[in-house]
Amino acid sequence: MAPVAAVTSSIVVMSATATRAPLLEPTPASSLTSPADTATPSITAKPATALPTKPLPPLPPTMTPDNLPQIIGASYEGRPIYSYRFGNGAIPIVFVGGIHGGYEWNTILLAYQAMDYFAAQPYRIPANVTLFIIPVANPDGLFAVTQKEGRFLGEDLAEDTFPGRFNGRNVDLNRNWDCQWSATAVWRNQPVSGGSQPFSEPESRALRDYFLGKRPAMVLFWHSAANGVFAAGCPETDGQARQLAAIFGSASGYPVYERFAYYPVTGDAGDWLSTQGIPSISIELKTHETLDWEENLAGMLALLAHYHKQSQ
Repeated sequence: MAPVAAVTSSIVVMSATATRAPLLEPTPASSLTSPADTATPSITAKPATALPTKPLPPLPPTMTPDNLPQIIGASYEGRPIYSYRFGNGAIPIVFVGGIHGGYEWNTILLAYQAMDYFAAQPYRIPANVTLFIIPVANPDGLFAVTQKEGRFLGEDLAEDTFPGRFNGRNVDLNRNWDCQWSATAVWRNQPVSGGSQPFSEPESRALRDYFLGKRPAMVLFWHSAANGVFAAGCPETDGQARQLAAIFGSASGYPVYERFAYYPVTGDAGDWLSTQGIPSISIELKTHETLDWEENLAGMLALLAHYHKQSQ
């Protein structure tokens, strides 16, 4: 496995006023698939689980009681989903890692690194902003490939991380939202389960209720690995999302796309958020191993500066 490290990239930024994404060549199919991609997960049924009663995890040394996690729901197999708070401003924004669990494990480590950074440097959060970070939106998928809940080391990872993409019911959680939803969804060159209906999965319901309760100014999802910033929308690209994608892309150097167009995506979380008046962008890391820390730090700080300016 390649070491976790930041990687530089060239800047290919879309204008915030553009109506179409840049006509960039799609990534060849050979680079978007792996031997594991040919396996189709089976779907099994298990009884529903109640909200977990586990104690909250201990805080790392750099974090304070202000950063105590909130349990916002439970996974299909009963593992807690945590949200961490940074700042006390009137404008909430949310960053989310690991909706594809242990398959996109680098997005989880990136979320934890962001948490450590903002805990150690709280002045980076503007006074008018509260930042919420959900590091693991799919704890069943993380556990499937690490046998861990929460933080983990590279040595904990199983050699095959494919099973970690799905929750404990083998549903792709980023195909389970009520935007152009389909029970049989697509991931790369294979069918995957979008669940029995929109929000059939407890993780999706927990996130949905959390977002609707917070009404954040924006939501950012980390994914890997298509190397770019993607604006959300259902069915058309949301104008605010397009602007936020351009801000993040200009600061980070990631290429910016108006929509994800490598293959059809149904039931996407960010797209559904746009139907609720909540703009969302997805950051696709460059690989399944790197964190792209410098790029993402620059993008996060640019978003925070954007919301800081709104109060001036």
